[in-house]
Formats: sequence, C-alpha cells, structure tokens
Amino acid sequence: MSDSSVLYPVRRVASPVREQTAEAIRIQIMSGGLREGQRLVERELCEQLDVSRNTLREAYRQLEAEGFIDIRPHKGPTVARITPSDATSLYEMREALEGMAIKVFTLRASDADLAELVESFEQLRTAHTQSDTNAVLQSKEAFYDVLYRGAANKVLESHARVLRGRLAQLRVRSLSRGSRREQMLLEIDAVLEHIKKRDAERAQSAWCEHIRLAARAAEESLAAAASEAEDRTPDPGEDHHQPTNSSPSAR
Repeated sequence: MSDSSVLYPVRRVASPVREQTAEAIRIQIMSGGLREGQRLVERELCEQLDVSRNTLREAYRQLEAEGFIDIRPHKGPTVARITPSDATSLYEMREALEGMAIKVFTLRASDADLAELVESFEQLRTAHTQSDTNAVLQSKEAFYDVLYRGAANKVLESHARVLRGRLAQLRVRSLSRGSRREQMLLEIDAVLEHIKKRDAERAQSAWCEHIRLAARAAEESLAAAASEAEDRTPDPGEDHHQPTNSSPSAR
C-alpha cells in the first residue's frame, strides 16, 4: 500500500474493535490515503491495525455494505471506484438530505446553535486558507455535526451519516480545483446569512444550489480523471514488447 495510507493500531476502548477497524479504514478512504481501486492487503492491515483476521473481515463486510469497498471472489477487497453515475446519485441524495437539514436548522436551532455553526464555518475558512486538505475535511465534518445537532432530527442525521462518508471521496476531488475552494466558501457564507435572518426557504434554496455546483465540479473531475486514464492506455496496435536480452544478467 502507498506510504500515505498510514494506519495506526486500533485502541481497545468501549466501542467494538470491528467498529474501530472499519472507522480507521473508512477515514483513510475518505481522505484519499487509500485510493480508488487499490487492493487491501489483509496481512498488512492486520499488522498496522493490530487486529485479527476475523475482526478485519467483519470490518470489510461493514464497509462493503456502506459502499466503501468492493469484495469480489478470488480477488479480495478493493477500494470502491465512484463512477460518474454513482456521483450523480450521491449528490442527488445529498441535495435532498442536506437541503432539508438546512431548512430545519433555520427553523429550530437556538441562537447558541447558530453561533456554533458560524464558528465552525470560520474554522473551515481557515483550513482552506492554509490549503490543508485533511483540516478542510475535518472542519467540514465538524460543520455538519453542528448542523445536524441543531436540526434535532435523528432520522435525518442517521441517513446522512453514511452518505457523508462516501461524499468525502468526491469532496477531495472537487476541492482539488482551487477556484472551487473559493467559490464554496462564498456559497456557504451566503447560506449562513439567510439562516441568520431565519429565512428557511432561501437558506434551503441557496444550499441546494451550492450542492448542484459541487456536483458539477466533482463530475468534471471524474471526467478529467477518466480522460487521463484513457490517454495512458497503450494503443493495442502498437508493439510494446521489450527487446530480448539473452545475457544471464537479464534473466
């Protein structure tokens, strides 16, 4: 596995070891430490996480159910690839769930909740200014924690939790575009202004537009990546065989 995918031993705390194992792998996938299509090597992960094979395989099943990895017979688990069609579906669901969360937050949240949401956005802005992708992802998660807590809708929050994880993979792609980073901050700032005025309809509408623009950026990034991969594919008509060297050192 790549040097960037550093995994640390799982701590023995109250939550099940399987949950901790799944979370450790999930975080690496979300941050890009484990790349799309990358094969997960059981022996390496067991050593890095200090867990048994049975625990790791239970975590695999959970991550497969969440859509983070693919498990194919005789090939082992790999990090799931997100296709343009997958991205469209994910962002459509994101627009529905987050749009509702913004509306409910605007109507229900206390002034203290609103102040905390504004503060979490300022932390997000700082992370962007420092061009720290990991800090950006963490700050965005903190922003959502405040949002869903203030919305006070457990059903909405539970549906959004797994979706947020899958979207983090796409968020890394969309944030790789410098212009998108700046635009995103302006969009969220505008939404917060509507929330401060307790204008739920405008806040929801502005947030949904924010999601649509993020979806477009992610889809463009996926298309660019697919084009680059196609350009690197050898022409089947070309002869790619290396000349044979019969010296012993070549064998």
